Amino acid sequence: MDSTIKAKERKSRHWSTPRSLEAEQATFRLAAIVESAEDAIISKDLDGTITSWNRAAERILGYSAEEAVGRSILLIIPQELREEEKHILARLVEGQRIEHFQTIRLRKNGERLDVSLTISPIKDNEGQIVGAAKILRDITPQKKMEAALQTSERLASVGRMAATIAHEINNPLEAVTNFVYLARHHRDLPEKVREYLNRADQELGRVAHIAQQTLGFYRDSSRPAMLSIAEVVDDLLGIYERKFRYKDLKIERQIEPGLSVCALEGELKQVLSNLLTNAIQASHDGGRIIIRARGWRHLRSERRGARITIADNGAGIPKGHQHMIFAPFFTTKRELGTGLGLWITRELLEKTGGHIRFRSRDTAPTGTVMTIYIPDAPSTVTSERAA
Repeated sequence: MDSTIKAKERKSRHWSTPRSLEAEQATFRLAAIVESAEDAIISKDLDGTITSWNRAAERILGYSAEEAVGRSILLIIPQELREEEKHILARLVEGQRIEHFQTIRLRKNGERLDVSLTISPIKDNEGQIVGAAKILRDITPQKKMEAALQTSERLASVGRMAATIAHEINNPLEAVTNFVYLARHHRDLPEKVREYLNRADQELGRVAHIAQQTLGFYRDSSRPAMLSIAEVVDDLLGIYERKFRYKDLKIERQIEPGLSVCALEGELKQVLSNLLTNAIQASHDGGRIIIRARGWRHLRSERRGARITIADNGAGIPKGHQHMIFAPFFTTKRELGTGLGLWITRELLEKTGGHIRFRSRDTAPTGTVMTIYIPDAPSTVTSERAA
């Protein structure tokens, strides 16, 4: 009887061992596939506790397996998106599979990633759902390319529209210019009015110049000239005088005596005008704007130039928006802004070897400080790039 039992045991071991080995090998193969996958593969239980974390998850999200396993999946979910995790778990409990769900996840260093998630329920031997497996793919580069393409398309569209507008305003612009000319030469014109008309004529000339550039028929034959920073600033302050009075703004002008820079007058005025307009719009009634300018030498290139700062104690730029302010079409001013002013300003400055820097806060004390560097003789940079 004992021999019969032993024989059965040997027979049982003979048939079960290959199956066990096969299952064990399949487990090893599956583990190897998970570890070598390019996408992050993460599992969690129904409480949201992470139970597995592959190498790609370490690479993409920055946490090692030792740091992640045993912690809540909320570790990698932004605060404002944590509610969606409850909806995901609810769908998984019902046995649903979620495919290619695009959302945001956080790296260990706080960087936000655009990701695509495929989430499947995990079942035990009895068919009960006990957790979820997530395949996470980093699609941040793809999203950036899509955004860049959309921006290019919008810029092209704006360019076509701008060219159309520029073409249409040429005739009325020429008529206004002629009327200003006739008014300037009126015999009994008061001197103050004549001064205003002279300024108006200069600004009309600048508008015509921009319109011709927009149409693409005008090659700028003007050359950089030595410009007095004080005079340029005074011209702009005269143009915006009505807005200063309307908001009761106090303007402080701190300009180094005799400071001048070799630049294109139209471009310099456009840069300063963009910054001054932003400062006015951000300022509260009774606020203060400081315009400061001094000579400056670039620390790396050693090129001389001017450093001009326009500071306000207005609303400030929210921290979450600061990385976007130089992007085309981005604006926090829904009714007023086009989102092109700071982008154009940076383009004009960088074209000549200059730059723009800023700091801002929207908590007390609020305000924004914009600082630009304008190098002398930008034509040198232009010709070097052309060569």
